[in-house]
Amino acid sequence: MLELNPILVKDLRSRMRGARAYILLTIYLLILAGVTLLLYAAISGDVGNDLNAGRRIGQTLFFTIATVALIEVCLITPVLTSGSIAGEKERQTYDLLVASLLTPWQIVWGKLVSALAFASLLIVAIVPMMSLSFLFGGVGLTEVLIAIAGLFVTAVLYATIGLFWSAMLQSSLGATGFAIGTVIVLLLGIPFVIVIASLILGSSALSNLLDSVWFIYLSRFVAALHPFIALGTTASHLSSGGNPFFEIVRTGTANVIVPSPWVLFTILALIFSAVLLAASVRLVQPAPSGADRRKRP
Repeated sequence: MLELNPILVKDLRSRMRGARAYILLTIYLLILAGVTLLLYAAISGDVGNDLNAGRRIGQTLFFTIATVALIEVCLITPVLTSGSIAGEKERQTYDLLVASLLTPWQIVWGKLVSALAFASLLIVAIVPMMSLSFLFGGVGLTEVLIAIAGLFVTAVLYATIGLFWSAMLQSSLGATGFAIGTVIVLLLGIPFVIVIASLILGSSALSNLLDSVWFIYLSRFVAALHPFIALGTTASHLSSGGNPFFEIVRTGTANVIVPSPWVLFTILALIFSAVLLAASVRLVQPAPSGADRRKRP
């Protein structure tokens, strides 16, 4: 019989038995519901006799719900993992955990999956709200599935960021601060670099670069590093009837086929997550004792 990871079972029980998880889920859904209700009240009062009002309301509600959910996932997920290993160090239980029969991979994997299980609960909880957009039209099943996939991939990436800092530092507060700081730098730094680069190049030089193939691939790569840019660009591409997996960029000389931004974001996020997970496993490796050092040649 396949045995579950004991770290996973322990953390899930401690995370879900208390009232904190339900309070966090309630606040999370109340924020989403409040923003959705206010937005609907603002939009429905200005539709008038517009025949496309339902389609516009559905698209606006869907984009707003997905954006607010993505913001909350980016802020909540690293907090869920930033105290997982650092908390063991603060409670003086880290040495016992490392000295157990569990491998560093089992320890790190159990901590990560327990946090992702709760993050998945937060993501699944917004599906009924997203389904409201189907009542108005303007949004298809493809957009909803891509948005949910983007939320899951973002949760995995930022959970591994928090886990890395938790394995690196000795305190939960420091790990949480560095994890949130890393997320803020990524979310604000990439748009800042894009704006500065466009200002330095100027409109004329930028228009010339848009016709070069290498710049098209480079710009798609940079955009894929940011979840809001990647998923937002994909949503606008799909709303205009584009393919969900690739897009054709027309230049002055030829047509260039590039992967959809959400596909590139998924690939890059999983690669970075694997690297951070491997680094966390290496940090959890128990330090060799003095006898082990003397045995080494």
